Amino acid sequence: MMVHFVRAQAQSQSASDGVAVAGVTNFKSVLLPIIMDRNPYLSEATRQAAASTTALATKFGAEITVVVIDEDSSESKEDHDTRMKNIRWHLSEGGFAEFKLMERIGEGKRPAVVIGEVADDMNMDLVVLSMDAVHAKHIDSNLLAEFVPCPVLLLPL
Repeated sequence: MMVHFVRAQAQSQSASDGVAVAGVTNFKSVLLPIIMDRNPYLSEATRQAAASTTALATKFGAEITVVVIDEDSSESKEDHDTRMKNIRWHLSEGGFAEFKLMERIGEGKRPAVVIGEVADDMNMDLVVLSMDAVHAKHIDSNLLAEFVPCPVLLLPL
């Protein structure tokens, strides 16, 4: 009798949470931050995040915005152009020839704050980020949780 009661309560709970679940799976805009990846051909973690972002955006019919965040603006023009070309290539391989791309270079703000500002200003539904940025200490996950106004998907290495 007790098990039946618990099951009934769980079913009732999940029915009332349907609205919340729909909000978490109804992504129309996805933000892909690329944080201090100075590899012109992109790191494995960035490539994985790009592939995951395009897969999610395809599944939900969402738009993608990429924000490149770096504190150092001394990158050579050739490396910068190669990195931008590779970002475009990886997203087009995932089926996205069109997406928004912005750079936030040398602003002196912490990357978590920049991600939060962009996500808030552009009304993002989801942020997809590799744990590599957290492990490399380029981003503080506590600040990320504080400043980002939408769900954040942290991808394992």
